Amino acid sequence: MNKLRTGKSQSILGFCILKLGNNQSLNDYELVFKKGLRDPLIQNVIESNKQEIMQKEKGNSIIPLDEVMIIIHFFEDSYQNKIILIFMDDKERDINFTQLYLISKEIFKKFSSQINHTEIKTFCNEIIKIPQSEDLIGIFILNPSGSPYFTKINKERAGLANKDVQISGFISAILTFSKEVISQDSGGNLKEINFGNQRFFTIIRNNVIFAYLVENANKLFKRYMQIVVDEFFSSYKKELEQYNGDISPFKGFENTLNKYFKI
Repeated sequence: MNKLRTGKSQSILGFCILKLGNNQSLNDYELVFKKGLRDPLIQNVIESNKQEIMQKEKGNSIIPLDEVMIIIHFFEDSYQNKIILIFMDDKERDINFTQLYLISKEIFKKFSSQINHTEIKTFCNEIIKIPQSEDLIGIFILNPSGSPYFTKINKERAGLANKDVQISGFISAILTFSKEVISQDSGGNLKEINFGNQRFFTIIRNNVIFAYLVENANKLFKRYMQIVVDEFFSSYKKELEQYNGDISPFKGFENTLNKYFKI
């Protein structure tokens, strides 16, 4: 078995690897690895570059957006599978394009040598680093009745950690009330609840409540809020559909949370 060797790690805002099998359409790609990117952005990037990706054996592209830069590399292996790598970084940073290309080449070599995806993911986690937000005090992922699927509170907030059940019920009560008095036309579900120096940011999707307790919230934190919601549903779609009160399947979500937050 080939042994993975990591070089100097690269710090960026987001990264993903897509694999497109021979004769597959671009909409049928396999998501091999993702960190710091949302699915809608990935889909938009693929859509805007689909002609070049489908027609060429390899290539690269740079897409400047409002605040970030998207860098795409793609390669075709001997089986005519396409390996597509998408990087995202702050537009204002001095991006090392050469280093990103070398990382892409190294990852493609690993695909070509038939290394399994688990080892490739390990390599990517070691070589690609994204910033962690330090703003999160606690997160509560709840069903509509206020029962938690998953909670985590900053270990330095021990007093708060003992009250997570009470807080979960309080969040659910406020959100239920808010949905009754706020029409969809006036902004929909409540997004923010203020408690003096602390705030709850809330997102409701598919009857699951995501409540983030913070003191400050910068752009990075707000982007990560949405990514965490995306990854929760992509990881636990089946468990949510078959939910019977057992929360043990959701414990592993802490690993995902730790990618984005220091908590």
